[in-house]
Amino acid sequence: MFSYREGPRSDLLFRGTPIAGRAQGEGQVEYEDNNAQIDVSVWNLPEPSSLGPYTNYVLWGLTPDGRATHQGVIVGHEGGKGEIETQYGASQFALIVTAEPHFAVTMPSTMIALYNIADDVDGEETKVTTLTERADYSRLAATGVEIDDDNPIEIVQARYSVAIARAAGGDRFASQAYENATQKLAAAEAALTGKRAERKTVADLSREAVVAGEDARRSAMIASAAASAEAQRQAAASAANEAANRAAQAAAAEAASVTASAERQRAAAAARDDLRRRLNAALPTRDSERGLISEIGGVQFATGTADLNAAAREGLARFAGVVASYPGLRFNVEGHTDNVGSAAVNNELSLRRAISVRDYLIGQG
Repeated sequence: MFSYREGPRSDLLFRGTPIAGRAQGEGQVEYEDNNAQIDVSVWNLPEPSSLGPYTNYVLWGLTPDGRATHQGVIVGHEGGKGEIETQYGASQFALIVTAEPHFAVTMPSTMIALYNIADDVDGEETKVTTLTERADYSRLAATGVEIDDDNPIEIVQARYSVAIARAAGGDRFASQAYENATQKLAAAEAALTGKRAERKTVADLSREAVVAGEDARRSAMIASAAASAEAQRQAAASAANEAANRAAQAAAAEAASVTASAERQRAAAAARDDLRRRLNAALPTRDSERGLISEIGGVQFATGTADLNAAAREGLARFAGVVASYPGLRFNVEGHTDNVGSAAVNNELSLRRAISVRDYLIGQG
């Protein structure tokens, strides 16, 4: 990853990974007025279908925390060479090329073919250690059918897109969107076997099915995550009720031998200790004079932003599932930054980060 300085052009090289050992590329980046102009050329890429259920290669821009932005298809189903001109709205990013099952993907696959390295870069180099989202298509069955007039690339991509949506639970978690995608695919399949005039509509119908399939996949992932969080919340609530019942029974059994004041103190201490243990299972939690402190581990925000990444949202969802069973709790949410930038900027950024966490917890109930 490079943090490009404004003004001068930087030159990049692209190096092939083991799946595309002969592949190479070059690129130029020119950052100015909060926008990076990007030109990339690549060559010697293998046919994507030789790697599995893939039909093209996509260029991605990566943020410091590993979020990926689709920059466009750079090479089609025949492999070989290609080029692309695109833009990126930040100064710090990395570029990679991945094999993908269709053109409308919204997260990169695990099949990374090329990655950028410096040739003559005017900027600072850092490392990207992870991708926030990656799609593993190893279980997706390749078509095994040669692409030709009777089996055009557009309909192959549509079949992949709908199959991926189903594998993501689209038929269960996003039934309406999934049904829309299957209907569009069926229309494309019907046109393929129809008269000459109908066959002319196959490409457009197939592209609509690709987009609809990807929409269904994303909707299914969101709904599935929400269902999982709700299940965790209900399980935590049930466990909390059981613990409360046990505590009440224990308190009643000992009422004859302790004073009311001591009983309340012990019950409060036990409840606090129980809460700490439950919170610690969701996020690292410690006791202090200020109260129980839960911390989200690792990096939660891209540099200079207040947008929670996926790992932070997952930890907060677990946290919310626990505290939902304790409606009397009060919370202080504290945001932090590193020491880069002025105190005024960092104070404002810390506040926005705290607000992001607060709003996410409110959204979790």
